[in-house]
Amino acid sequence: MKYKIVDYCWELPEQFEMIQALKESCEFYYCLTSYKDWDPHQQPKPDNLHFITHYEEGRYDLAILHIDQEAAIPHHFKRRIFTEFNDAITDIPKIVINHGLPNGKETIRAAIQELIGDNTMVVPSYQAAVYWGMGIPLIPGIDQAKWRPQKKEPRVLTVLPGQEFDSYYNKDCLKAIGECLYYSYGYILKCANYNVLKNSTPAGYRNYLERSLLFLDTSLQTPMNRARTEAFLAGCCVIQLKGACDMESWFTHGEDIMIVPDDPKKIAALMADMLENRYDEAIRIGENGRKTALRYFDVEQYKNSWLHLFENAIQSFNCVNT
Repeated sequence: MKYKIVDYCWELPEQFEMIQALKESCEFYYCLTSYKDWDPHQQPKPDNLHFITHYEEGRYDLAILHIDQEAAIPHHFKRRIFTEFNDAITDIPKIVINHGLPNGKETIRAAIQELIGDNTMVVPSYQAAVYWGMGIPLIPGIDQAKWRPQKKEPRVLTVLPGQEFDSYYNKDCLKAIGECLYYSYGYILKCANYNVLKNSTPAGYRNYLERSLLFLDTSLQTPMNRARTEAFLAGCCVIQLKGACDMESWFTHGEDIMIVPDDPKKIAALMADMLENRYDEAIRIGENGRKTALRYFDVEQYKNSWLHLFENAIQSFNCVNT
């Protein structure tokens, strides 16, 4: 018998991997909300995903809710969506995925802890659990069979989110790197959302990433950056700002990653040097980074971790409510 999981659209690429990983064990029922729909241009709809217009008691085994640090803000739409689902669902256990970090602010930490209450909270990195002072680390897994590194082309690729997340993704640093890289060395920093994804499919982006030599990530406030994980699996040489969650525990500078200080001029100079004089080194680091990522982001461990969590949550809920 499959678990029946109720959820809603939040982070589609991550949710797609979860639904796919659990296709033999779970059926997912996504409530339609005003926040976001399933976009087939981002990811195709899995066969074990169904849409519902409202929640009905007695039909499901477990619910998944979503939250991040912005839910601590009164009247924020993320807080409203979370509380609406949390208040409506009382007959089954709830697992909350916390996608963010508290940014070192105790007021945010306390507000989120109050919202979570007795629900089980999952975080996508070990460091995030430390920052929040709570939460079960569940490291994301990706279907590695999709990713086949190709012959690399001399470019630097990054993922640039929407303008409203400038601080969250450290984009002042990112923009300064792009300007220095262009005006000092003549290279254009390729941004996935503008140069690739607008006129491409998921397969087209995957092909572009697999042919990119360098991948730059300046974010420090994301517990686990999916785009960076994909870059590792694509065999890119990942250049990561120092201080990102878990990276320095798993990866070694100069062997399977390049960890750099928050200094745009130094980062731009390093990337130009790797493109012009250290191409083979970048290839080697990318190959080693893929091997490390294959160990840590395995989809089987990801699937088994979720199933173990589901079983424990249901058992605990039944014990309390019998």
